[in-house]
Amino acid sequence: MIKRDWRTAIVAVNLLIYQALYRLPIMIASLYYRLRHGIDFRGDMRYVAKLARRAGRRVETVDENLLSIYEKDREVFSPRLILIPLILLLCCAFALSVAAVRFLIGHYAQATIQLTLILTFVVVIIIVANPLILTDPFIKATKTIRDAKLINRVQELVSQGHKVLVVRGEEHVDYMVSELRRRGVECEVLN
Repeated sequence: MIKRDWRTAIVAVNLLIYQALYRLPIMIASLYYRLRHGIDFRGDMRYVAKLARRAGRRVETVDENLLSIYEKDREVFSPRLILIPLILLLCCAFALSVAAVRFLIGHYAQATIQLTLILTFVVVIIIVANPLILTDPFIKATKTIRDAKLINRVQELVSQGHKVLVVRGEEHVDYMVSELRRRGVECEVLN
């Protein structure tokens, strides 16, 4: 996929960092619940899946992968994903040139402090802010693509006579409920 379009590499790296940052509060909550209450908490969806398995229910994970999203809508990998890093690189290049001029003039202490601040700023932006800023539009753009696969699977299972429990984030609920009802699948929101 990266060989076809280099922009997918930016999305993939940002998604990996985003998921790591997203899991950090879950890991902290897991540690708290384990130490305080003796509960092995791994996140809402995993917890519900574990309860369903204990009750003898079948659990399926339905989601699209990056390759199928790319094949369905290449525009979600659009250049707007690289606009912010490009602007940051230009700002850093300008700041580095100012620091270099100060260094050449003889203001070593100011240049060193400025270089340290620039490097700290770049590291924070690249590691933390960049994935948070750039991944959110990608997730919003792919939400309907990802939910469509789940809705198709729910419709298939309901038509076979199964009862289906869908565990999904709250931002997915309105779209999924309206789409299922439009297709004639009776559904109920539990939370």
